[in-house]
Amino acid sequence: PFSTFYYEADDGMLMAGTSVSPNPVRQSKLRQALCWTVAVLIVVAVFFLLAYFLASETKVPVMEYVGARLSDADGLGLIFRTTPEVNQTSGENLPFSPSQFKDMMDSDAAYTNKLSGSTKVTLTLSVSISTFFAAFMAWIGWFLFALFGGIGMSAIPMDLIATYKNRPRHMDAVEFAEAQGSLRERVNELVDIGEMIKVERESNPGMGSVGGIGNFFNTDKRKEARNERQALLEFKQAVFLLEKDVDDFQACTSNYEKYNPLTPYIAIVVGVCSVII
Repeated sequence: PFSTFYYEADDGMLMAGTSVSPNPVRQSKLRQALCWTVAVLIVVAVFFLLAYFLASETKVPVMEYVGARLSDADGLGLIFRTTPEVNQTSGENLPFSPSQFKDMMDSDAAYTNKLSGSTKVTLTLSVSISTFFAAFMAWIGWFLFALFGGIGMSAIPMDLIATYKNRPRHMDAVEFAEAQGSLRERVNELVDIGEMIKVERESNPGMGSVGGIGNFFNTDKRKEARNERQALLEFKQAVFLLEKDVDDFQACTSNYEKYNPLTPYIAIVVGVCSVII
């Protein structure tokens, strides 16, 4: 979480030197990341402690049997008598060891046949906090593994095939100029949109939120907050796609000599194999 928060933190220098923020004050990304990390730890700790106090007992089903009387067991020779081992120095009896038992014999099997009254009961045991947290994390982890593992299994072949489909191709002078101009226009448009979002966020710090519990049931407020969040997500998506297109453009131009031409062909082979598997 700390790495993610540190990467996403805004140091206030994104619009430095522009009309929106001509003289910005640099903010500490480390402090912002630490604050958000502490907040996440507090939420997780509260969630885990509540789960522990509400579900810290385990129920183990067992079968309870009623054995024969000791007189019957003595008649079968099942009453085992032994002399305790003694400490030669102090003369005290040593603790009992399972090795003092004799091996199971036919008489033990005969006594087992006399068992009666089997009843299914449940033992309730308290679980230590360390064992509970380990089991709880493993239980949640299986759901996350099934979710992200399933998505990854389907996304890997698609990404590999897309790598081959979108492989860099040679461009002539006209195509190069058109691609460069298109990227320049998209950059200018996103800069203008980013400046407008920056101004709006500074004038409305609660952008993207309903502004308190009282406005949660206000349909207009919730719709407005949803539209603001959607606009911000679309802006981030446009920036991500632009960065990807810039990387592809550089792979066709300035970084062409560093690009391995075998990469897309290896990707299509591995992608087809992944689909078959």
